[in-house]
Amino acid sequence: MTRKIATFAVLMACAAAFACGKKGALLPPLIRTPQKAEAVTVLQRGATLFVEWKNPVKSVDGNPLAGVSEAEVWVLEEVKAKTAAGAMTAKDFEGKARLEVSLKKDGLAALRKDKGTDEAGLVYPYSLAGKTSASLKVRFAVRVRDGRSRMSELSDPVAFDPQVGPGPPQELAARVLEDRIELVWKAPAANFDGSTPAAVSGYNIYRRGKDGPAALVNSSLIREPTFADPDVAYGVPVRYFVRASAKETPPYLESDDSEIRELVPEDVFPPAAPVGVVPVAGSGFVSLSWEANREKDLAGYRVRRREEGGTEDLVLTPALLLENACTDPTIEKGKRYRYSMSAVDIRGNESARTEVVVDAPGGGTR
Repeated sequence: MTRKIATFAVLMACAAAFACGKKGALLPPLIRTPQKAEAVTVLQRGATLFVEWKNPVKSVDGNPLAGVSEAEVWVLEEVKAKTAAGAMTAKDFEGKARLEVSLKKDGLAALRKDKGTDEAGLVYPYSLAGKTSASLKVRFAVRVRDGRSRMSELSDPVAFDPQVGPGPPQELAARVLEDRIELVWKAPAANFDGSTPAAVSGYNIYRRGKDGPAALVNSSLIREPTFADPDVAYGVPVRYFVRASAKETPPYLESDDSEIRELVPEDVFPPAAPVGVVPVAGSGFVSLSWEANREKDLAGYRVRRREEGGTEDLVLTPALLLENACTDPTIEKGKRYRYSMSAVDIRGNESARTEVVVDAPGGGTR
């Protein structure tokens, strides 16, 4: 009996020890709302402001976010003269701003700069058409919602002062020449708001291949309304457009795009005709040599012969001649022959013929 009483006492002591421990405060369950949208920036082109941002990939507790199902773009337009200086808090912005657009998942996909990833930047175009842009200050912020309808906080508001810039270049034309693609266009007659003269400091040329985004071709602003692109890829579709810029250095204040000109360059340009032909007539043969052509796409040379008074040419080189020399061992003594040489490129374009008259031994050369 004494042993049972001792065991019971120990158990009671342990229970008392656990029951008397200090209790912590009860914590509310953690709500994994999305982090704020990141890297919100604004760029102007013509009468459009492009609001760019990146959707968050994590929740506020640092755990991965299961996608973004919706994004809201909020905007606040203010008159510059009535706008207080300094940054605006997200709270003040939210009290004054209006919802510009709510973009669902399909709409977000259409705005991605890189279509291959959910983490790519998104760009929303905000039109200034019909507004006196020079007197405005425009602020933007973005808010996102995850797949479980949990909404993030507004991003920090970003302010932008729109400026008056040029309208797009006009009547863009493109043509393929042997060593370049030549572009010409007309300068814009007015700024995008209709004011004149157009504020044009120069132009930027953009080229888009079969796939991928358009890329800036020129390394510095083009001053005249013409450009020669030496990067010609035959058989490959290419598109060009031009933008006018009011600023001479980046970040440019560019216009909207000009018309797009699409073309597929074709090589229809023959090599130069062989030059410097030197004939040598010997007993039973005629040797011909000439200066080598310099074209990178040269496939070879074709040599023809016609007897004096004849009407048809005999092709001496059914297979193109790779060297810039040829010997004809089939001549007849005392006859006069007219030889012609031409150059042929890999696409079958053939040059004009270079001719020379040769007398077999016993005659002369002229």
